[in-house]
Amino acid sequence: MITNQRLRFLFLASAFSLIFSPVSADDTSVAALPLYQPGSGITEESVDKIVEWALNLYEVPGVAIAIVKDGEIFKTEGYGIRDVDNGEPVDEETLFQLASVSKTFTAATFAAAVDAKKLKWRETTAQDVLPGFQMYTPYATQWVNGTDYMVHRSGFPGFFGDLFDHFGYSRSDIQHRMRFVKPAYSFRDHPEYSNLGFFLAGEMVAEVEGLTFEESVEKYITGPIGMTHTGKAERLFAAEETKSNVAASHAEMDQETVVVPHNLSKVFVAAGGLASNAKDMAAYVKMLVNNGEYEGTTVLSEDAIEQIFDPVISTEIGFSEFPPIGENTGFNYSPGWGVFHYNGLKVLEKGGALDGVRTIVVLVPEKKFGIAILANMNLTALPEAVRAGILQQMFGVAGEEDFQPAIYERAMKLHDMLFGSIQEPTADKSLTPEQIDAFVGSYTNDLYGVWTVAYDEKKPAQLVLLSGPAEYKGKVTVSDPKTLTVEWPIVISGPEEIPFDITEGESATSFDFDGYKFRRLGN
Repeated sequence: MITNQRLRFLFLASAFSLIFSPVSADDTSVAALPLYQPGSGITEESVDKIVEWALNLYEVPGVAIAIVKDGEIFKTEGYGIRDVDNGEPVDEETLFQLASVSKTFTAATFAAAVDAKKLKWRETTAQDVLPGFQMYTPYATQWVNGTDYMVHRSGFPGFFGDLFDHFGYSRSDIQHRMRFVKPAYSFRDHPEYSNLGFFLAGEMVAEVEGLTFEESVEKYITGPIGMTHTGKAERLFAAEETKSNVAASHAEMDQETVVVPHNLSKVFVAAGGLASNAKDMAAYVKMLVNNGEYEGTTVLSEDAIEQIFDPVISTEIGFSEFPPIGENTGFNYSPGWGVFHYNGLKVLEKGGALDGVRTIVVLVPEKKFGIAILANMNLTALPEAVRAGILQQMFGVAGEEDFQPAIYERAMKLHDMLFGSIQEPTADKSLTPEQIDAFVGSYTNDLYGVWTVAYDEKKPAQLVLLSGPAEYKGKVTVSDPKTLTVEWPIVISGPEEIPFDITEGESATSFDFDGYKFRRLGN
């Protein structure tokens, strides 16, 4: 059975991506890039061919792309459809969730607050600006800063805590609960990808500005650039002026592409809650590759750009990274970005994934070149394939191997490894009503708060797990006399077993979830 911890390791907002593909052919020869000529450059027509080829190969409904070349906007365009239910086309103004590409905006907004002398990269600690803030250890509490959070070296466990976006806690309440998160590594010893860290970096900016994080992004980044269709996804997807041109999220279910609900990341906006379109992303990329300048306006200082692009901590290249990233390219974290090298050029890359959406942004600052790719399919390798094809056409060398077969093969292996291991939970039909009743009750934990196991109001024979003030509902299967298996309503998720402490003939007294003990209220 796949565990949540394993999914978090491979999931969404990893340094580049956790990539699956809906295609199933074994012959990787179909993945050869059409008209592959490394170093020959790109034209609008050649980009069209690459994108249309990838749409077909990876069976993605739609994609939007923005390219900046030599510091100027070269191309913004939509391909395919934004929703399989109505067939409406994607265009340059179609809104997509950015998922973890939002983290690059967090870094940029933090940098702007440093330019405004409201924060410092390393000298300003979280404790300096967040009232009463604490980490688990006194040492981390004293020294952790925004840079630590944005390069994933605060000690938080990898991909831990994403469920907090759904539990109904306020941002200040989540800040308070961070003191109960047990570290996985010593402070600054090892980088582990953390959405919690980026949430806190965003809250540091919000606190010094006296605004919400998303208002701070508008003040410093999207406003000066004129990105009128970039902001909090929850707001944009509901606004009258923008809701008619939104990319639906899609996933493969029973060998069919279907629309799935948006996972809007309403609280962790700084980690993954922004939305944008190709037109706005082109302007954003143009600003970044032009040292913070946009149409005569200084959005970020040269020092701010240098700090964002400067590697801070190295990390191992994992099996979910895709060519051109490899054993000879290196891989480091800078604030908001992953950094590697390709044919002597420094490349910055940030990918994202949420339910039914994949995104990526790539910068080659030395060449004033950048790409943004937004796709409306669950965990697809299309963004990596398209960006690799364009990078090779632009900066490849004669005789260089086409990366596409390797990307395709790796996508297939990840797909088979993960989806092949997911099994539907099986209920123990031998249990008596009294044994099932033993699970029912409310339980509490300092970090997670109160969770309740109860009978579903709509399906009285079905147990559910209701979590936090929002009573976020997980479907429950009674797997054996001491184990429940929960399935959260998240597309990128898997069943997770929860062991309970139960003495025969009595009610459960506690359970364990992700290494945290919940105790029955009243015990």
